[in-house]
Amino acid sequence: MQRFGKVLIVLGVIAALLVGAEFGVRAYVQSQAQQALTTVDLDLEQPTMTLGGGSVLAALAQGRFVDVSGTAASAVVPFEQRKVTVKSITYRAGNIRLISTSEAVVGDLALNGTLGFAALSDIAGLPISSGGDGRVLVTYSVDILGLTNLEIGISAVPVLDVAAQQIDLEQSRIDVAGIDIDQNVSQQIIERVVKPISLAADDQVTVTAIRVADDGLVADLTATDVPIKR
Repeated sequence: MQRFGKVLIVLGVIAALLVGAEFGVRAYVQSQAQQALTTVDLDLEQPTMTLGGGSVLAALAQGRFVDVSGTAASAVVPFEQRKVTVKSITYRAGNIRLISTSEAVVGDLALNGTLGFAALSDIAGLPISSGGDGRVLVTYSVDILGLTNLEIGISAVPVLDVAAQQIDLEQSRIDVAGIDIDQNVSQQIIERVVKPISLAADDQVTVTAIRVADDGLVADLTATDVPIKR
């Protein structure tokens, strides 16, 4: 019985040491990993990070890392050969594989953030602003009714085509202050000038959902195999 008691004491000490080691490793690894986030290809600004559940020690022993989540003030995302800033980021990263002591690959990265109207305008090559009621207002320059380079605003509902990685402008209508345009002419103009807005990024990033907000489009994005170096 006395020997059994000693065994329990030893096991208790070992368990305490392992728990202490786990907490120590989690704190150290979280600090190092958060610093490494600043080097990710998406240029996360002011990132925060929280480690997910599971043993860090066990994950490291298997050449992987626990899932993480957090926030960032912004991220730079490539769209149509342009790099634009997506703000107010929240993210979740999983399937993280350790390549070396200073390099890892995030297999699955989910981001949510706001693509401001200035950034959206840069992507589209056209001025875009809020149209109210879940719509956007796109400004075009057209020749119409004997007028040259007349600026018209076309209000539309942006709808994401995930497969094509583009925004289709649906339920379009023309808004030209002080000019009454015939319905048929309006439709002709819309058919002539309104084109989808491509959100095609590199092979890593996919836009999966959008919604209109006061300051831009709130977008859900996924990225795969994002390299991180420390």
